[in-house]
Amino acid sequence: MKTEAKEKLKKSKPGEGRAFPKVYFYFREYGLALLVLLLAYVGYKIRAVTSSFKLFLDPDTFYHFEMYKLAIQDWIPKYFAYAEPPMGIKPGGYLGLYTVQAVFYKVAHALFGMNEFGAFKVWPPFVGAMTVIAVYLVVRKLHSDWAGFWGAALMTGFWGAITKTYSGNNRGEGPFVMFFLFAIYFLLLYLDEEHWNWKKVLGLVFFITLSPLYMGVWAGSSLGIMILLATGVIVPVIFFTIGDTSNLKRFVVEYYPTFGLSLVTGILLARSGFVGIRNFLVFSFEVLIASTVLVLIMLYGERFLNFSDWIHRLGTVIAIGIAGFLAFYAYFGKALFNFLRAATQSTPLYQTVAELQTPSWREVIATFSLKPKGSNGDSIIFILSIIGLAILGWKFYLEVKEKRYETYKHFIPLFHYLGTIYLFKQAVRFSFQASVAAIILAAIAMGEAFLYVERMKDTVTVKALYTAFLILMLVPMPYVAAIYSYNNQKSMMNSYKTINPKMPGSVPEAWTDALMWLKNNSDPYATLLSWWDYGYWEESSLLSHRRAVSDGGHGYDRRYIIAKFFSHSGNAGEVDLEAWGDDYVITFLDPFDQQSDFGKFNAIAYLGGAIAYGERYPMFSYVSYNDIVTTNETIAVKVGNGYVVPEIVVDLIRGQVFKNKGQTYPFVLYIYPYRTSNNQLYPIGIIAYEKIAFSNYLQLGLGIPISLAGNDTAKLFANFKLEYTGYNGYVKRQGVYDPSVRVYKFTPFAIYRIEAMENGTWTKVYDSINGGGLEVKSGNTTLPLTGEQKLKLYISAFGRDVKNGTLIFEAYNGTKLVDRQVLVEGLNIDHLNETPVEVTVNIPQADKYRFVLLQEGPVGVTNGPVYVNGKIANPSMPLKPGESGKIELTEAFEKGYTNVKFTLRGVVYYYVTPNGNDIYKPEFYLEPHMDIIGYIPVAELDKVQRGDNVISGQASVPKDFFDSYVQKLKKEYGNKVVIVSKRLEPIFLAQKEYMLWEGH
Repeated sequence: MKTEAKEKLKKSKPGEGRAFPKVYFYFREYGLALLVLLLAYVGYKIRAVTSSFKLFLDPDTFYHFEMYKLAIQDWIPKYFAYAEPPMGIKPGGYLGLYTVQAVFYKVAHALFGMNEFGAFKVWPPFVGAMTVIAVYLVVRKLHSDWAGFWGAALMTGFWGAITKTYSGNNRGEGPFVMFFLFAIYFLLLYLDEEHWNWKKVLGLVFFITLSPLYMGVWAGSSLGIMILLATGVIVPVIFFTIGDTSNLKRFVVEYYPTFGLSLVTGILLARSGFVGIRNFLVFSFEVLIASTVLVLIMLYGERFLNFSDWIHRLGTVIAIGIAGFLAFYAYFGKALFNFLRAATQSTPLYQTVAELQTPSWREVIATFSLKPKGSNGDSIIFILSIIGLAILGWKFYLEVKEKRYETYKHFIPLFHYLGTIYLFKQAVRFSFQASVAAIILAAIAMGEAFLYVERMKDTVTVKALYTAFLILMLVPMPYVAAIYSYNNQKSMMNSYKTINPKMPGSVPEAWTDALMWLKNNSDPYATLLSWWDYGYWEESSLLSHRRAVSDGGHGYDRRYIIAKFFSHSGNAGEVDLEAWGDDYVITFLDPFDQQSDFGKFNAIAYLGGAIAYGERYPMFSYVSYNDIVTTNETIAVKVGNGYVVPEIVVDLIRGQVFKNKGQTYPFVLYIYPYRTSNNQLYPIGIIAYEKIAFSNYLQLGLGIPISLAGNDTAKLFANFKLEYTGYNGYVKRQGVYDPSVRVYKFTPFAIYRIEAMENGTWTKVYDSINGGGLEVKSGNTTLPLTGEQKLKLYISAFGRDVKNGTLIFEAYNGTKLVDRQVLVEGLNIDHLNETPVEVTVNIPQADKYRFVLLQEGPVGVTNGPVYVNGKIANPSMPLKPGESGKIELTEAFEKGYTNVKFTLRGVVYYYVTPNGNDIYKPEFYLEPHMDIIGYIPVAELDKVQRGDNVISGQASVPKDFFDSYVQKLKKEYGNKVVIVSKRLEPIFLAQKEYMLWEGH
């Protein structure tokens, strides 16, 4: 198939483009292609600048690396133990991404000896380089050689087209674009040839081969299907409307079987998990069948319908289209509108995800700049894309008017551009897709200028000068974009090296220190809890390699509960962390690190129900100590030209709490004492919004044991013991010790206060804030409590009750147990209404004492796929209500247990909206809940051993297991309850030892 430029030159009159010598045409056809290969190499080098990092720049890439390693072993990842503990996950979605990368590794290792890590880092720049070539081929097919060249040139270095293809970002958007563009090129190659020849066969084979690849590498690959589906539906309608039945028949005969075969291939591969959009593929195939019926009506319905003019023909299509839509709606229901639901802020959770934020039109336009700068920029690529849009629109109109078969060729980029711009306007995550579409149209605008010169009625010299002028005028654009991107990469690389010189990448030094400490000092089966942003770091084999309660792609339902725990205090902030098998809690509250939760706590407070949607106050602010102004009656903070008077001031240097009088703002000011390298005070001010100013997260994150509500703080610091502190490396090198990341060991049951009966009076001998032990002060000396003693133990049960527990006292000399006494049996404590336990204990002289609680609790973590009747199942719902079957799995235990119960635990995650369900109302807020609704027995085991155990059992789930409970919730809350998720998880229960207290 000749290019459009060649066709136009053939039809041109003498002197209208034939004056160029043959060498020009050889250069245009072959020389530009060689230059494109050079551009691809340059594009690779720009994207590979960050390949020297020891860690990745994109947090999600840590997870992709783990999946990629699994794919090297199994081709399709089947199970991942480190997400959603204690049961793990069955990976789903775009698993083809990892298979493709595994194949790339096998080839790179065989040819160049690359290791797994090296090949993984090289993959994104390789994708970027190949995309440069793909853009050239597609735009060349759509327009001309020159347009293809300029498209490749812009793709080489435009920042918007680099963000998903630089080393350290192995997400699926880049591979999707690469495979999709190559698929489009081969589809056009196939459609352009009227008769069967080697080009048509080649185009058909490669389009079918590449289709499942673009379908399988990205969760949003339904975008590509929509573009092709829209082409298949709308182009025939256009042919029919203008009365061009010959082209209608040809297009349908060539396009429909080919596109349909690609859909069927994708559906078949979805069974293996390679393609993750099976439902959308089935939907698209059904639409294609419906469109086939419409085509048959258009071709043969004239016997029964009036097709006399275009108005009647269009009216027929519209009427049938409305009937078809209603039929599909009746079949799918509301699910018809849910295929791109993830691109909208449709739930409170989505409102807090940065990638799903809605950009303004100014931000959208500024993105397409040679040197983008937030909402500002030159917008040159956007302007050129609009010109390209007008050119394509005009050509499309002419082709429709002239009844040309190539109408489809211009419809595809038009729909691609308008569709991706629309998606970008809905959510910033689509900026990369929109950037590629903008490049294609901008390149067409640039190529059109060269076609105009070639058609000029002028001498060779004049046209050569115009061509040279165009080249000189346009070359700076891709050059400026490439230099900007290269410098941006270098700057980003240098800044990350400054933040963490030991392990450069996106992970701050405080985090790498903390995670490596956990890797070396925690049980291999330990579970970590932090805000979900850091879950992939925790799971990574490059860092701690521990299980994470929630991460960037899993445990969405748990985020509400984590946020509730973080943003409240006291009973309101107690959640059942042991249900997730949690062992450690990590906080990241650093005023000097923009990645920390210091700046994102609005989202946490909102999801946790601490604030309403309309409360837009900053949750935390940092102020210089010099801006804190003290008078006789108030302590204020200087802000701009005025002052803010907080309600409460907590001076941690002097150990004072001060309440301001008069008109105040709803904030609490903490005067926080950092230290310098020479042990001098370096005070700063931290302002916290009043509703979260004494939250669990602030107290743990800043290590501030202070509360205005009774024993809440003492309880908190009994259940959470500080184990490790990671310091902000950059600030530390400036001479200030900033405890950025804190790691706390969690225990659900702990003693926060001990009182001893002395002379008829209860005397405090220990509390979790000030310490102490089984000893009393007598003057200036401390005497141990020995012999028979009456003690009052204040036990904090965090998030779960003590049920039928046994309280035990132990005494040790060194590591030798010298005494063990059962103090209480059948102990019960309501975690929301705790009362102290009075005991009588005979205390021997010993080095160390312990109070231990024996109680049934969850043990173990799933460490392999869960099978139901021999097939891999979803670990969070292996059996659905009404189903039964044999469950087999591998469970790992940190120690041996006896009399273990294998169960399926039912959990319902939901939230209540006291002020109504409209998430955009200022007064909207939510109350998150996680309810364990029951256990279904599977098997009873005499014993299990430390490490992996292969276990099986039979289970049957009542049909109304969840529905009956959900109905109770709806009866209690009406339409103000929103069910987030339901889980039926494999859980093992056994008598468990909880260390309540250890001391002297």
